[in-house]
Amino acid sequence: MAIIKPFQGLRFNQDIIHDISSVVTPPYDVISPQDQERYYQVHPNNIIRLDLGKDISGDTEKVNKYTRAAEFLNTWKKNGILKQEDAPAIYIYDQEFLSGNSWITRRGFIALIKLEPFDKGHIYPHEQTLSGPKADRLKLIQSCQANLSSIFALFPDENNIIDTYLSTITIAKPEVDFVDDGGVKNKLWIIKENSIIDRLISLMKEKPLFIADGHHRYETSLTYREQMRKEQSGHGNDLPLDYVMMMCVSMNNHGLKILPAHRLIRNIKDYRFDHILRSIQEAFTVVPLNSRYKIEDFISHLHAETKSHTFGMYVGQKDAYYTLHLSNQKLLDTVFANDHPEWKHIDTGILHGMIINKILGINASDVTLKDYVKYVKDEREAITFVKSGQYQLAFFLKPTPIEQVKEIAIERKVMPPKSTYFYPKLITGIVINSLS
Repeated sequence: MAIIKPFQGLRFNQDIIHDISSVVTPPYDVISPQDQERYYQVHPNNIIRLDLGKDISGDTEKVNKYTRAAEFLNTWKKNGILKQEDAPAIYIYDQEFLSGNSWITRRGFIALIKLEPFDKGHIYPHEQTLSGPKADRLKLIQSCQANLSSIFALFPDENNIIDTYLSTITIAKPEVDFVDDGGVKNKLWIIKENSIIDRLISLMKEKPLFIADGHHRYETSLTYREQMRKEQSGHGNDLPLDYVMMMCVSMNNHGLKILPAHRLIRNIKDYRFDHILRSIQEAFTVVPLNSRYKIEDFISHLHAETKSHTFGMYVGQKDAYYTLHLSNQKLLDTVFANDHPEWKHIDTGILHGMIINKILGINASDVTLKDYVKYVKDEREAITFVKSGQYQLAFFLKPTPIEQVKEIAIERKVMPPKSTYFYPKLITGIVINSLS
């Protein structure tokens, strides 16, 4: 079972910081350079200075964005900008957002979870990780000795027992309540009563945890723990660095929303769309759509399609939309005979293995490079990029079902990069876990 415990979090002092929305951000990996600059300008104590600091000319091994992050963190604690909880707590976290015409709420709790390696235990990943982001996050945790943001994890709760319990302890006014710059309403309750915490831990006792977002940060925490254990041998088996801050949400929560991450492709070698189309037609039924289609019509058409393994495609050269439906299942066995056989059952796997790799010639190591593939959740943005000539093709997917995430993870397999986009993203800076 996953081991859960409360902690004395660091939070922005609301006696000094009156508008919490001015000092928090989305996760570092969805922040553009333009937004990074904007967050720097919004407030001198914005968490961006810690979580995604700027590189400055003249930086060295000893003076850089990571050391500056630690200096900011220590200064803010010393000056009372960040204040530590006076007792261990578990944090109930709501994010209320607009979905269509309705407001829905995703609720979970933030606690410390004892680290376990991915190849055993009760914590399961579902996505591939990359060396670059892990190296970046490791330098940050080494310098700051803190979890600046929560890992996002899911747990099974078929009878909604835990969600129901959380609703009974969030009747009072939340201690933190703000609207972020994406229009999402964020609320935080600080729970310090031992009886409530013990009951929640008891309810979670047999639950596995499936990582939704934060694979790189989780693996980084494992690496950091091993490094520090070598340096601190003989210091016990239950140190702060043995735990990681995690937001836990029920798989049955009504506010759990997964969006697709669409794929934009460029730098296709010897690009000729007529050749590509013929290759795609060997495995897919290709249907050209009405030339008068608007992007809204196209996406509605795609989501209304009931056949499995159906994709959308936009070709900038022709300003044309197509739907692709997998029609040659036997080819999947050949494509995935030696690598990732589980991918032949999931849309992102079929798109990457059959089209991006086999037909377009972009191998697995290159799909993470912006020189070849860009991942976007906004359909209009995707079309604009292709129309501008920056990308040659766009492929559109339906959301990955949560059941597939669980099935892949429980077998300790992984999906292609960016197979899921959980919305809304957790806010960075709402609570911090110190490891020192």
